Amino acid sequence: MKVGGVLGLIGGVIALLVGVVGFKLAGAGSGIMSGIASFNGDANSARVNADVQSTLAFYRTMSLLMPIIGILGAGMAFKNGKLGGALMGIAALGILWAFGFGVFSLICVVLLGIGGFLAFSDAQKGLQTES
Repeated sequence: MKVGGVLGLIGGVIALLVGVVGFKLAGAGSGIMSGIASFNGDANSARVNADVQSTLAFYRTMSLLMPIIGILGAGMAFKNGKLGGALMGIAALGILWAFGFGVFSLICVVLLGIGGFLAFSDAQKGLQTES
């Protein structure tokens, strides 16, 4: 469980760093879209602005929520391998679902996914040896 937890911590911290940059970029995009919508007075730009704002809010939430879940799972993997592995797997799938295949997202997904798998499999192996 130690290797899985360490991999999860590394992946979670990298994901958090990438998430903070993504959070700031989404905030900048939100500000730019608000400025563009204020110059255009038609109703269509206000509707498009509302759609873009909700999409950017989703990305801002996911960019901070998923790495935090991954770090929590990595910390729990040392004591409770099943729960920690499941949380790291959820974080890896959430990052992949929200941000797709990219260089930085795949680094985080691979580290969190392997860490979650190792933590979960070590917990299963520990249960088999105790019986």
